[in-house]
Amino acid sequence: MFVDMTLQRNEGLIRAAAILHQRGEIPANTYVIDADGLMHNARALSDMAEQYDMKLYYMTKQIGRSGYAGKLIEQCGIRQAVAVDIDEAYALAEAGCRIGNIGHIVQPSKSQWADVLRQIKPEVVTLFSLERAVQLSEAAVALGQVQDVILRVIRPGDAIFPGQFGGFLLHELERLLPELRKLRGIRIVGATSFPVLQINAENTDFDITPNLETLLTAVETLRMHGIEIQQVNAPSATSCHTIPLLKRHGVTHGEPGHALTGTTPLHAYNDRLAEIPSIVYVSEISHMDDEYAYTIAGGFYPRSHMHQALYGSTSRDVTSQKAKVSQYSAENIDYYGCLEREQPMEVGDTVIYAFRTQIFVTRAHVAFVRGVNSHKPELVHFQKRGM
Repeated sequence: MFVDMTLQRNEGLIRAAAILHQRGEIPANTYVIDADGLMHNARALSDMAEQYDMKLYYMTKQIGRSGYAGKLIEQCGIRQAVAVDIDEAYALAEAGCRIGNIGHIVQPSKSQWADVLRQIKPEVVTLFSLERAVQLSEAAVALGQVQDVILRVIRPGDAIFPGQFGGFLLHELERLLPELRKLRGIRIVGATSFPVLQINAENTDFDITPNLETLLTAVETLRMHGIEIQQVNAPSATSCHTIPLLKRHGVTHGEPGHALTGTTPLHAYNDRLAEIPSIVYVSEISHMDDEYAYTIAGGFYPRSHMHQALYGSTSRDVTSQKAKVSQYSAENIDYYGCLEREQPMEVGDTVIYAFRTQIFVTRAHVAFVRGVNSHKPELVHFQKRGM
């Protein structure tokens, strides 16, 4: 999906990844992140958010729940993270990263609210239901705290990804507000929905989803009940390109994820966006038959939309030799990738993929590299995948 754009805008990353693999400094099944590119993108996002008076929470699930990455991003002005689930929150907090929002997609379990309050200490918690609100409130009262919360809201017709359904039904919100406001351990400060933006059919820009209207209607309902709104949180595709659009609609908070590595869907088609592609996936040819070359895997993602990969035994070859990807079925484990066999291919050749990632659901390692445009790229951090 991002092979051509990465060649065009950050060829040094591809060469650096090939050099490190051929030297034996990184194994196959490793995502390689350009640390300098990541920081460039984070600074661009931070500057744009400051210009439009918007606050950002950075997301790391797509780059491996990395505390190392979190600290780099925080150095660039985005000071707090959004944790997709409590395990990501634990990992980031243990690395010294600050959590801005937890519960955004996965709600903590009933036994974990005390940990959220004592260890994670988020700025806000996103809640999907009255039952979870009661659980959080009880934990907060027991600790003598009051936790700020935002409510995820949905209604029929909203864009909801499979496996991500949840939230307060908009038509029930007004009825539930009195019950929520009775809870002494929480304070409602805003609302959220996801996804608020999706790329259009022509791949030329992002369209606003019906979720934004749901979100803004919920915010007005909260205001009508005397609630002071501090957050209108509108995640999905938050980037330098979309921040002005979100601000025009009254959004106060965004949550950049793929923009940090220059890999939102629009980045595959538009070479003028502020963020540069900063992540590739490294494999190698394991074995071949007459038709295919099989590459060591473990890091593929069914929604990656891969079409082609680069291959070769040297960094020069890798930037000039392409092969068509034969995608594996999502029903199968990705033990190997599959390339249509080209000449000259050899067992042990480096293979470079560039696609939309979700590293936290894979078995892949993560390598952070500096100086990708130098003759001596440096591996500065290696995040080995645990058993």
